[in-house]
Amino acid sequence: MNSLVASGLLFAVSAGLVHSTAAPARLSGASSSQSPVAAACVKLVKSEPFPPDESPMPKYPDAAKEAHVEGDVSFHLTIVSGCATDEIGMDDGPQMLREAVENSVKDWKYCGVPEGQEIHATVAFRLNCPAK
Repeated sequence: MNSLVASGLLFAVSAGLVHSTAAPARLSGASSSQSPVAAACVKLVKSEPFPPDESPMPKYPDAAKEAHVEGDVSFHLTIVSGCATDEIGMDDGPQMLREAVENSVKDWKYCGVPEGQEIHATVAFRLNCPAK
């Protein structure tokens, strides 16, 4: 009888541990072997000859997501006094993504970079980034 109680207790403890570490069950009936859903992402892939000190990334435009537009937007800018950027010019990339880049780059900061320095940079927009 004691071994039966001990077995039951061991089972209960084991079940509790499994419950606390296992992923929650999906209610939708989807297979648990599916990988996490990929998400859209935006990241800086190049900034030469200097990296920015502050570089808030643009928001992926909803219209571009819906149209399945992705790609790299290349641009150049000039550093002015106070770490600020000026004279932002688009060099290449999907038209639907350029405005988002131009709007965010206005807030980038390049402190310690000589005034008048030209920077060449690229921001990548991807629709299927791995989940973190």
